[in-house]
Amino acid sequence: MNISKYKPVIMPNTFCASIGKALQSPFDVDSSMKRIRNTLNSLPAGKLYISKQKHKVTFYSMIDGKQSYLSKQSNLIHPLARKRYLELLLEILQLTTSTKVSDMKRRRLLIYKLEDLIYVYAKGNLDLAQIVLTSKQYRWYTRDFWQKFIDPSKSLETASGVLVRSKSERDIINAAESMAVPLHYEEQTIIFVRPLVEKLRDDLIRRFKSGEQPGFSKGQLYAFKNENIHWNVPAELEWMNVHGSIWKSYYPADGTVAIYNDFVIMLANGELFIWEHSGLMDHFIYRCNSSERVAVMKYTGVTSRNNFLETYEHDIDTPEKLINIIERTILPRLWF
Repeated sequence: MNISKYKPVIMPNTFCASIGKALQSPFDVDSSMKRIRNTLNSLPAGKLYISKQKHKVTFYSMIDGKQSYLSKQSNLIHPLARKRYLELLLEILQLTTSTKVSDMKRRRLLIYKLEDLIYVYAKGNLDLAQIVLTSKQYRWYTRDFWQKFIDPSKSLETASGVLVRSKSERDIINAAESMAVPLHYEEQTIIFVRPLVEKLRDDLIRRFKSGEQPGFSKGQLYAFKNENIHWNVPAELEWMNVHGSIWKSYYPADGTVAIYNDFVIMLANGELFIWEHSGLMDHFIYRCNSSERVAVMKYTGVTSRNNFLETYEHDIDTPEKLINIIERTILPRLWF
């Protein structure tokens, strides 16, 4: 097991491309604007002013009519930079549903202004991630996390230096980072499964004692007539009996199981978006482990229809398909 020390940086060109695409099809404008207003209310008073010279960008604060120089070490510089960014983003979102020609023109101009602001921040050596991510996203994005051990001699490396197990995973991370998507690769998630497994067991015993023979649907197990519970399932659920499966016992000693998701992304609303890519589906053990991981997450409520994506090789066999998945599924919920 590794502790990931990888700390990627959001670059202005990738972010501008990403938010430009996201603003073309916002996911939930009303909820986004509400979150932005709440954030603005929590940021410090004052405004950020910028002096742009040929080779230098200088930042100033204006608080209660008093202008002060802001150094890069100032505790105010990133909150005020975020405030200015969010005020501009809010104005853009407020014009999203308008069909007036003047509003549509103004919206395009504001997007250009937003992109220019990002390049100025970058030129001024500000941390873009701290400005464009929510505080919760930023804390999650920059923290260390437990990761599966990866043998460097058997791994591939992404453009930013992340070690991965397959070409497809490398392609996904490279594509995501080309759109400034902050993600964790194979991050450990601890899931408390004891209540789930005990519920399945108790339900099975109750049905057996009532004389009912349990059917074979997901989450139901098979009981022998001597009331001993046997974790057996029909062929379509064969992954539940693979060696090492958590379903082989009632639950682990502490009632938890560790899941290592392929990719985890935190959305603007604070939800974790899980992306599982199933590449070696012709490999039995891989297929079993992948199916079990997805099933455990679904059964325990870790994933839902809105925050889970599962792809296969044919879904990403061209760069265009892969970029389209990111633009359609992730970007509209990532930045606002």
